[in-house]
Amino acid sequence: MTAHKQQGRLFMTGASGYIGSVLTELAIAEGYDVHGLSRTEDSDTKLRSLGATPVRGDLTSLEVLRHESAAADVVISLATAYVFGSGPYEAVMPIDMAAQDAIADALAGTGKPLVVTSATLMVAADPAGDETTETSPLAPNPVITRIKTEQHALALASRGIRVTSVRLAPYVYGRGGSGVKRFMGMSAQAGGVMCIDGGTNHTTTVHVDDAARLYLLVAQKGTAGEVYNASGATDVTAHQMFEAMATALDVPLRDIAFADAQARLGETFAWFLSAENRASGAKAVREFGWQPHGMGILDEISKGSYQAVAKALRKPSA
Repeated sequence: MTAHKQQGRLFMTGASGYIGSVLTELAIAEGYDVHGLSRTEDSDTKLRSLGATPVRGDLTSLEVLRHESAAADVVISLATAYVFGSGPYEAVMPIDMAAQDAIADALAGTGKPLVVTSATLMVAADPAGDETTETSPLAPNPVITRIKTEQHALALASRGIRVTSVRLAPYVYGRGGSGVKRFMGMSAQAGGVMCIDGGTNHTTTVHVDDAARLYLLVAQKGTAGEVYNASGATDVTAHQMFEAMATALDVPLRDIAFADAQARLGETFAWFLSAENRASGAKAVREFGWQPHGMGILDEISKGSYQAVAKALRKPSA
């Protein structure tokens, strides 16, 4: 076994989550000493099983954030106080921003990297249907206003911190987890997969392993104040994804109007499922040599890790 050079200490919020646990695994394999913010004993156990050191606290534990950030060589912020679909992001935005400020207090003047998390959905779809980039216009009236937190974080570069942002694709998938698993569970319970207005909208996807590798590359090589899209593909439509899920679950695909989806699912979830989003990942490829290698989302659903999810969810024949 090849020994990796010791890379230093990495402090991460959201380390025990879906993306965070993969990132923790990868960072440790590359020689980082990972310390992860942890809210529960279960998260403590998970982080220890990965080889990381759990640090008890949450995004309101500002002194913990300052202490751990001061001791770290790299800080990666994955966590948010927002729970998808639970209400307006503005209600928790002060918590996220205060956490960023606490981390910045510890990193100010050091030039150390701080990588924060945002979303490609914060950018307006290209009117011609082409791919967007990190400099494309922002959505004028976003349903979720997390872009304000990204802008707040990037401004911290003026304090002598190498702040960068990773904008995650709407569909981060793989290893049988994430929103794909959640939507499959909802669909199995409902007895059908919903597709909004024909599902003609394209979306951005990225395998969780590829997203995790990008976070490390951005921490290592990213330029202060810059944004990087975590995008593996932009050519998949919602209809293709939902049809693959319906086939895997052996349930019908049901097309519904956007207004009906809003009534059934709420504004946020209906918007998410129907949003046109084609965010290019070319910048990360060009600047870092990042190359997404994960299985495509349709194959992952039809013959990859989500087959076990589907099997567990399928109702037995009468």
